[in-house]
Amino acid sequence: MPFSNYDYDRLVQNTVEPMECNDLRTICIAYRDFSSDDLPNWDDEAYVVDQLTCICICGIEDPVRPEIPDAITQCRNAGITIRMITGDSINLARSIVLKCGIISANDDCLALEGKELHQCIRTRPDGKAEQNLFDKIWPNLRVLARS
Repeated sequence: MPFSNYDYDRLVQNTVEPMECNDLRTICIAYRDFSSDDLPNWDDEAYVVDQLTCICICGIEDPVRPEIPDAITQCRNAGITIRMITGDSINLARSIVLKCGIISANDDCLALEGKELHQCIRTRPDGKAEQNLFDKIWPNLRVLARS
């Protein structure tokens, strides 16, 4: 049975997000039948992925290399501010930066998705970023996800 929007949202909230919070990258294995007589335009992603049937969600561990936390500590001791920019979800990104030591649980820092950052700094009608808004966010920004 194909996914509805409700099914999708429920799957993300109840399965994908908890896996990401436990350092797992997720992959959904899904399918949809197409007639060989009427193949879709494969460049039309929205159409191709519409009405997929989920077979399973896989969680894949990509552990932090053992030398990374020490390298982060050495950089911090040398006065370097470490920031992580990633295409991962915000939940997975937060988990990784905590494990690497880029931030600690009680740090007063920001972790944002690229979309959130743009909403914060692009308030002008022409859509251009406002430097003064960026300057307020930048000092505490440590994680930029889905960027």
